[in-house]
Amino acid sequence: MKVSASDPQAVGTGLRALMVVCALAVVSLLYLPLPILDVLKQTHGIDATGMVSSFGFAYAAGFLIFGPLSDRLGRCTVMVAGLLALVGATAVLAVASTSLSLMIGRVLQGLAASSFPPVAIAYLAERGNPRQRVWSVAWMSTAFLSAGLLGQIYGGLVAGPWGLAAAFWPLCLVFTLTACCLWKKPADTQAGQGLSEFFGNYKAIGNLLADARLRRVYLPAFFLLMCFVAFYMTLDSKLGMQFAQLGISPLMTRGVVAPAFLMPLLVAVVMPKLGPQRTLCAALVCAATGLALSAWAGAEHLTALLGSSFLFVAGLGISVPSLIARVAGVSDTSVRGLAVSLYTFVLFIGASLGPWLAQQTADMALQDACLLFSGLLFGCAIYAFTGVKKMPAIVRTG
Repeated sequence: MKVSASDPQAVGTGLRALMVVCALAVVSLLYLPLPILDVLKQTHGIDATGMVSSFGFAYAAGFLIFGPLSDRLGRCTVMVAGLLALVGATAVLAVASTSLSLMIGRVLQGLAASSFPPVAIAYLAERGNPRQRVWSVAWMSTAFLSAGLLGQIYGGLVAGPWGLAAAFWPLCLVFTLTACCLWKKPADTQAGQGLSEFFGNYKAIGNLLADARLRRVYLPAFFLLMCFVAFYMTLDSKLGMQFAQLGISPLMTRGVVAPAFLMPLLVAVVMPKLGPQRTLCAALVCAATGLALSAWAGAEHLTALLGSSFLFVAGLGISVPSLIARVAGVSDTSVRGLAVSLYTFVLFIGASLGPWLAQQTADMALQDACLLFSGLLFGCAIYAFTGVKKMPAIVRTG
């Protein structure tokens, strides 16, 4: 895609690709410490709460700050400032030595990191023709989803042998390069409204939640990653030893489904024909079916269970860009940043409650737990399907 002088707001292919890489790097920050939590516990006395939850809650809260802020100050302004703040927070964290400084650093890092994902999605969803927008959202969704796996692999390969600092510095280079490229872009047309109406902008949350079309996005988003996290925690707790006897580690059970994280790219082909709502319904049915088949396979057919988990994750991979496209398609430009931020907030809160759901089903048999997760997603598919007739065009311009 060429950027013409007559269209200063256009986004070239190079910048789109860089933003996808940056999205992968940003979201990977959440998962990067997971492979070395035992080491951090021994060396710094900090546990998963300090390294993961401290980042996670700040990350979720920041979604509701930076999305609306970008509606007022402009997308590029917020992304550039946020990425530079992320570089600073990551640099400080790289040299932190005490448990308190590590936890504070993770809070600051999570807050700064939250300035990029929802704003970047809104930014790319507003620029280019419908095909370019769909592909941009598909690649961004692929980056967000694959970060859960690639972030852990990167953390294990780099942070494991050489420490957190060695893993953080290359990511800082990505953040800095992206900020520099975005800095060169002209100010957004919606910028310049100032902060006088910033807090008043949150009044729109009620209107967003009152919109039946958006509720059919937010409810499935809430349960989607909740079931994803709960499923793999249940798999680890109930079948961990059985997998270990076969030489299969928890990371390998996730690695099997790695190709499914590329499913958002399929959305770019399918969605123009079906529309985001029908694509979402099909994806939720696919995910729910994968969980139902996992219940059928159980502990007796581990190969079939892993194959079923692939179907589940594939459905999840198709759902996420469908949800994003739906939000971008039905929300007004003036509150699109808030609408996308509310979506990412709900998505991440659901993921955060995944361990709680796994805890509540800990006494259930594996088959019963998988059927419960499947039932939740089937219910979401039915709820989403009731809004298909009201479906507008895929992504509106402006």
